[in-house]
Amino acid sequence: MNEPKYETVKQALLHQIEAGELRPGDRLPSEEDLMKQFQVSGITIRKAMTELANEGVITRIKRKGSFVNGAQAADHSSRLIAFILSAEDNYDVSYMKIIKGAQQAAAEFGYSLIVEWSNENLAVERASIQKMLDRKVDGFLIYPFDPKQSKDNYLFIEQNNIPYLLVDRYNVDHPSYFSGCNNYDGAILATRELIRLKHTKIKFASYHFFLHSEQERFAGYCSAMRQAGLPVTDDHLLTRMDYDALADSVMKRDVTALFCSNDKLAVETIEQLTGRGVNVPQDVSVMGFDDWDHAGNLSIGLSTVRQDFEEIGRNAANLLNQVIQGQTHGGSTKILSGVSLVLRESTCENPYA
Repeated sequence: MNEPKYETVKQALLHQIEAGELRPGDRLPSEEDLMKQFQVSGITIRKAMTELANEGVITRIKRKGSFVNGAQAADHSSRLIAFILSAEDNYDVSYMKIIKGAQQAAAEFGYSLIVEWSNENLAVERASIQKMLDRKVDGFLIYPFDPKQSKDNYLFIEQNNIPYLLVDRYNVDHPSYFSGCNNYDGAILATRELIRLKHTKIKFASYHFFLHSEQERFAGYCSAMRQAGLPVTDDHLLTRMDYDALADSVMKRDVTALFCSNDKLAVETIEQLTGRGVNVPQDVSVMGFDDWDHAGNLSIGLSTVRQDFEEIGRNAANLLNQVIQGQTHGGSTKILSGVSLVLRESTCENPYA
């Protein structure tokens, strides 16, 4: 007697399908038309459609609409998600953690995760995408090397009406679903800590400044510096590491602290500077970003900003599942995992302050 409105809509549509009024492959009326037909809200219609999609009765395709499945409705989905990684180092533990988090979350929704490595090559990335399309995957997670260069590959996926989500890095000029960490706030935490340690001559060292994630970290650094009344000029950004010149600047006290855009660069910087007679942290404090597994096991433990890679993977799979099920719309939802500061031996109070 008190059947929910969405259930009334759902049962009415099921009746039309069972009676042959709506046949396999037919497009269902638009949300607006259904609202008028049943005299209910859009929320009610979306609830009914989501349940039908979850039960395999219909398939919802972004920007195309909802379509009736055939008799094999329950099996229309491959229950596969492809994870395409265009990585520099296939054995980087951070990638493994992201994959682990994504696999765990995908399994909760009944999906299997297929991992493809494309090694920074756009043609290989495109071939991997086509390979996964041939396997009828339900969606893509993509960790791109350069998201701007991969734009045509994203367009290719969109042309095939398959949802996808970018992980860790994205193209600000091409809106997409995204899972990453809070780069901006993390950089503010790191820079404020160096300032708390009485450093005023702090430079930002970039690894791949074409990445928006590194630009966000630089923006956070600039914000913290300016809030402290410290100047920021073009000279404060290092995009090409000249270690001889940097060591000279450190010994002249022109630089007392370095905030590196990732741990890989921070570790390399410490090795290069110590090889030139610079003492870390006595002569210069070095801060990283990521918290690699190895960051605490070096001869000089690395102070850094920790991001939760497994959480990034879980968030990615969770959001992609919502998109596949038609529960999230708009194409540009972004989920940022939190960050925290980890202090070790590579930073100390400025002895010359």
